[in-house]
Amino acid sequence: MSQKKLDLDALKKRIAALPPEKRAIFEEQLKKRNLQIPQQTITKRLDSKNITLSLAQERLWFLDQLDPENSAYNIAIAWRFTGNLNHTILEKSFNEIIKRHESLRTRFMAVEGKPVLEINPHLTLTIPKIDLQELPEKQRKEEEKRLTNLIAKQPFNLAKGSLLRVCLLQINAQDSLVLVVCHHIIADGWSRGIILKEFSSFYKAFTFNKTVSLPGLSIQYSDFAAWQKKWLAGEELQTQLNYWQEKLADVSVLNLSTDYPRPNIPTLRGGIQSLTLDKSLTDTLKTLSREQGVTLFMTLLTAFKILLHRYSGQDDIVVGSPIANRNWAEIEPLIGFFVNTLVLRSDLSDNPSFLTVLKQVKETTSQAYKHQDLPFAKLVDTLQPERDESHNPLFQVMFQVQNEAYQLQNAVSPELAIPGLSLSQSWIETESTKFDMTWHLVERETGLLAVVEYSLDLFKAETIKRMLGHFQVLLQEIISDPQAQISQLSLLTKQEKNNYCLSGIKPRLNN
Repeated sequence: MSQKKLDLDALKKRIAALPPEKRAIFEEQLKKRNLQIPQQTITKRLDSKNITLSLAQERLWFLDQLDPENSAYNIAIAWRFTGNLNHTILEKSFNEIIKRHESLRTRFMAVEGKPVLEINPHLTLTIPKIDLQELPEKQRKEEEKRLTNLIAKQPFNLAKGSLLRVCLLQINAQDSLVLVVCHHIIADGWSRGIILKEFSSFYKAFTFNKTVSLPGLSIQYSDFAAWQKKWLAGEELQTQLNYWQEKLADVSVLNLSTDYPRPNIPTLRGGIQSLTLDKSLTDTLKTLSREQGVTLFMTLLTAFKILLHRYSGQDDIVVGSPIANRNWAEIEPLIGFFVNTLVLRSDLSDNPSFLTVLKQVKETTSQAYKHQDLPFAKLVDTLQPERDESHNPLFQVMFQVQNEAYQLQNAVSPELAIPGLSLSQSWIETESTKFDMTWHLVERETGLLAVVEYSLDLFKAETIKRMLGHFQVLLQEIISDPQAQISQLSLLTKQEKNNYCLSGIKPRLNN
């Protein structure tokens, strides 16, 4: 092997090891210099008949077989248009997107108990239009809310019909709500940005009778699935497995105190609570992160793990964290299920300082990014944790930070503007959750928005509100003294401290 190829392989590994937020910055710097990241090429599959599912799709299909009426894996987005939205062009634009992406024309069937997929070569989507204009204002708002919730939560049948659902609610002549819902098995969070960008391109082109100037797709999702299985079949698979088997040996189940007894089989009913961490605190956290040579994600994850440690009394803290997993240039423009989950484990025994835990988290996440290509489904199959339907395997709590790069991918940017229309988009809550709790921290101009999706089987709303308040206090304590031992970092708000002082009760979370 030549020295040039060795250097190229080493460079690829160094780039793959970058956290997503640093990778985005690095890619932007390369673009400014008209350079590209060297990539391993994913080519079209040679076998056009035997189409395979990706490893992640296989696991999601299996979960669907256990509970086909579950809508927890629905991805639901609302686009609100102000202006005169053309229904015909709306439908035509979506059908062009479907024509470009095989994933949107795929269905999944069971043959002798195993999943088999079929790609429809000519799927046409009909977008229903529900007119609410004649209703009184109050009733119109109630009906809009009811229909949005109903359409977002309606389960998909993976074996029949389209796994993309689009509906138009006509609120009034200048107010239209487009509901876009798809099953996670064919798309992920990154995909919604692709759908938005391509829709904008097609809608503008059809409106002004122009040619659409979208670059062709060199591969489809099924090509990636075939390549993935081949790539992870040999030495690369064993290298990845060896790392995760060692890292997650004898992993502990996180036992948070709950308001209700844990059911044997979760209902997946979910609630939402949120809190905004102001810009001043956010900026100070960013400064601390730069000083310590870490990302904001690592700093926030460290604080979150300390919070879980204090709430559970456990030292072995395991958290799941999603990663876009689009490391190859060929898959960046594809709609599909690429997102992967990293299992991040930390040891908080012996009362370390915050900075000591931060250093450990930095090392853990950096190593995890280097081994991010092993699908979570394959990891579970290999480790075979003790089966317990009341708990998720390997981890029970999810944590993610949506940084500026992720926001840009999904933003309604000026170049997407459609003349005569203004557009805003938002997630539609499906009122379901796959984990005990999932923490989403989103960077905004006003600071960090912390959104907690939690299991209604386990927690009351006030418990999650209190936990959010404790997280905010903990971050303020960390800023004040990052060298403090984790037991010295208070979680209690001023009101809680005053209440405890008046009652004479010693605060349990403050020691």
